[in-house]
Amino acid sequence: MQRIASKITLLFLSLIPSIALAENSAPEDNLANKPLVLEVRYCECLATKTDGAPSDLLPSFLRESSLLKVSVSSEDRGFASSGDLSIGYELKPVAGSPGQFQFNYSGSYTTSNGSSAGNGELLLVQGQWVNFFGSRHKNESGSQHSNVAVRLAEPGGS
Repeated sequence: MQRIASKITLLFLSLIPSIALAENSAPEDNLANKPLVLEVRYCECLATKTDGAPSDLLPSFLRESSLLKVSVSSEDRGFASSGDLSIGYELKPVAGSPGQFQFNYSGSYTTSNGSSAGNGELLLVQGQWVNFFGSRHKNESGSQHSNVAVRLAEPGGS
């Protein structure tokens, strides 16, 4: 009986390093299977000029906005959230168009002035930002904006 107990103890002790290593994996270890990064920027500020294209983000928006990054593969679906932003997404490559992806989404952004939400489908060109939902409120002090923009990039890309 004592032999069986000592063999079980040895087996358990031999598994401890494997268990410890599994719990200490670095975030970079997950990037091998997910070679792209979905970047979502959100801010209580203006993202584009009123007459600008959704992909022409203002430098002030890029400086002031918060950033949520999600590691994704070229065909992926998932959900991500931060304190104020939550988004469900599905990503599919466009056949015959390298670097282009169909992006289906449903998301909401809660701000100090309320919340905005959006859902739909858009075309993402790898590396290009797209402002895809937000809101504008007018009050006594002027207009207040909230915006959410997204892009698909390579890890470490700019």
